[in-house]
Amino acid sequence: MSTARVDFTRGAAERIARVVRLVEQGDRNQSGPTWDRVDDSSSPMSLRRCIWAENWPHNSTAVVAFVSGPSAQVTATNVFLGAGPGKGWVAKSGTSGWSLVSVDLTTQPGFFGDQEQIFGHSSTSGLMQWYSISNCGTASSSTATSTP
Repeated sequence: MSTARVDFTRGAAERIARVVRLVEQGDRNQSGPTWDRVDDSSSPMSLRRCIWAENWPHNSTAVVAFVSGPSAQVTATNVFLGAGPGKGWVAKSGTSGWSLVSVDLTTQPGFFGDQEQIFGHSSTSGLMQWYSISNCGTASSSTATSTP
């Protein structure tokens, strides 16, 4: 148990005090306050880290492999952005199919951690990519690829 001091704003302290007073005034024979789940437990969601090996345009499907946990490959729809080979996250809600919801941008082609770059997308392929800005007057697309 932490013994660190906790400070509340006046507004937060007043909200807490109102709830405490409300509970103290209630019928002691009744059960205490309950909080319902925000998500729909009849339709559980899954979120898994994945990897894919080919370019994956927006609104298309691809076979992805889960990175950890039970190994599996699934077909997912890219609802995020057009992406090159890389890693990211796919989600599934209930019985709906898997969808790409996030991409690890450092696994996208052309990323170099030791260079100043900006992130954009190719006007010809629609895929996200990194652009070198080592010379601001002549920023150009990175052509090297990185391994996911």
